[in-house]
Amino acid sequence: MFGWGKKKPKTVEITLIERGKDEAFGVSQVLVDQLPDTFEINTTLHLGDVDWQVVEAMPATKAEFRETGKVTVVLVKQEIFDIDPTKLLFSLPTISNDLAMVEAVSSLENVLVLREDDWRQFEFLSFSLNELVQQEVQDILAIYHTQREAAGFKQVHVRKRIAEPLPGVALPLESLAHLFNIEKRFSGVAFNNAAATIVNGFARQTGSGWIFWGQTDAQNNLVVLCLLPPHDADAAIMAKKIDDFVLANDLLLVDWVSVRQYGKDADSFSLYE
Repeated sequence: MFGWGKKKPKTVEITLIERGKDEAFGVSQVLVDQLPDTFEINTTLHLGDVDWQVVEAMPATKAEFRETGKVTVVLVKQEIFDIDPTKLLFSLPTISNDLAMVEAVSSLENVLVLREDDWRQFEFLSFSLNELVQQEVQDILAIYHTQREAAGFKQVHVRKRIAEPLPGVALPLESLAHLFNIEKRFSGVAFNNAAATIVNGFARQTGSGWIFWGQTDAQNNLVVLCLLPPHDADAAIMAKKIDDFVLANDLLLVDWVSVRQYGKDADSFSLYE
């Protein structure tokens, strides 16, 4: 009758800090449902008459700050700069020509968020594509040898030769669970520039923090399979399983940015750094 026993809406203490400053300029209680599912997607906050870009949030996801009851958000004011395009450098020597299609979703909770440039940068490919792989490798090495400047590159090699990395490879998504110690299944994969997830995207995380992610076809077979190492990656934990996996399925594992190859006629994954 008087509403006794009703659960109060969950609130989170949000602390706002300008990047480069030590002290917060705002602390308030906000209903958790008014906050985004994740701050890993590019987020703009309009405070007063100023637009602020979120550069970091600790913790970053609603699942985490719902539990902690607190989140610290680091912001930078949005500004427009005139930059000479001839002086811009690329941060990477290579990117893939293709990009996965995305679709709108109702929630981004439990979604792995990556940059667009991460797409197919560390991927498994059919060994039948080895000749094309070597051609791409030579083009990337040319970027390193002729286009490197300071910490960047004056040009970037866009890989176009391999539209389908796993042609003729019949690997169901669930086979990963049988081969590797999968402990976490993400609900999907998103790029940090849009609140949308990859169509038929997936991500699976092992107990040691390595993440297999990519895309499946309508039958749930793998069509793109990428590898994301943890920050404190220890290749020894995964080396034998990765080596067995690529050899058993006639695959190559290629780190395009570092120009390293693992598998038949290439290195053992134990040499990954």
